[in-house]
Amino acid sequence: MAEIILHPEVEAALAAASPIVLLETAVLTAGMPDAPWRDEWALDALETAVPGWDPTVSLALELGRRMEASVRDHGAIPCTTAIIDGNLHLGLEQESLARLIKRGHGAKASMTSIAHVMQAGRCAGTTVSGALLACRVLNHCHDEDASWAPTLATGGIGGVHRNWQDSPDVSVDLHAMSTTRACIVASGSKSILDTSATLEVLESRGVPVLGWQTDRWPAFITKTQSEAPRITRVEDAAEVKRTCSTQWDVLNLEASILLANPLDDALALDTQLHDQHASAAEHAAADRNATGIDRTPFLLGYMADATQGRSVAANLALLLDNASRAAEISCLLAGPHLA
Repeated sequence: MAEIILHPEVEAALAAASPIVLLETAVLTAGMPDAPWRDEWALDALETAVPGWDPTVSLALELGRRMEASVRDHGAIPCTTAIIDGNLHLGLEQESLARLIKRGHGAKASMTSIAHVMQAGRCAGTTVSGALLACRVLNHCHDEDASWAPTLATGGIGGVHRNWQDSPDVSVDLHAMSTTRACIVASGSKSILDTSATLEVLESRGVPVLGWQTDRWPAFITKTQSEAPRITRVEDAAEVKRTCSTQWDVLNLEASILLANPLDDALALDTQLHDQHASAAEHAAADRNATGIDRTPFLLGYMADATQGRSVAANLALLLDNASRAAEISCLLAGPHLA
C-alpha cells in the first residue's frame, strides 16, 4: 500500500521546529536532462552562470545535489519531495535521489495526478503543487505551532499557458498555492506562460505576490522589463517574515505567499530573442501534438536547443539562488514569532 515516508532528518527538524525548505523534483525528472552538458551548447554560458560546474556530469543529478547543499549552507534542512516506487518521500537519501532521476525520467506528479501515480507504484518528480501537498503533510504534523510554516524553492511556478483562449491550459499550481500555507520562492512564472493571465489568477485566488527588492514581476530566465506587471516590493527577509506572520497568524488565511526572486540581469536572456524562440516552440508543440503533461518538457527542450543551452544555464543559476533565498526566509520563519 502506498505510504508517506518522512525522512528521519526532516522528522527531527519538525520536532525541533527547525527551518525546512521543500524542493520540488519535476525539474529533475522532466525539466533537466539526466545527461551532461551537450557539446553543441555554449560552454561559456554554463561557466558564467554556475562557476565550477562539471559539464561531464548529469545535469539533473548535480542540480538536485547542489540545491540541497545550498539549503544546508544557509542553515536550513532540505526536504526533497518525490514519488519513489509509489511512496511519497519527504526527504531523500542521495541513492534515492539518483534512483528517482533514473527511474522517473520524464515523469512528474501534480496534486491532481499524485494519488494515481502512488497507487500504480511508479516513480515521478513532484511539481510545485505536488510539493505543496507535501507542505500540507508537514503543516499537519506541526499543528501545535500555528506560526510555523515551511518554505518551498522552485524555478518558476506553473500558470496559464499562452494561447489559453484557444487551448485552455492552467496549472493546478495556482489552486494549490491558494489553499496551502507556505512561502514559495520562485523567479516568476515559467517563460513559456502568459504572465499577465497567471498573475490575474493568483490575484483572484487571494495569493499575495511579493517582489524581492523589485516592484516588477520577474521574467524567469529573461530580463525583467520596465513594463512588467507591478507587484509588492519587499526589501529584506524580515519584511517577508512579518508579512507571512500577519497573513497566517493574525488574519488566519490559508493561501501561500509567493516571493518573486529575480534572476541577475547579467545571466538573463534577451527578451525579444527569447520570445521568438518561445513562439516557435509553441508552433512546434502544436505540430507534434505535445499536450498535457508532455507539453512543458517539450517546450523547455526546444528552448534549450534554440538558445544553445543558455536557457538551461540561466535556469540552473536561478534554481540555486532560489534555494538559498528560501533557506534564508525559512530560518526566520522558524525563529521567534513576529506578529
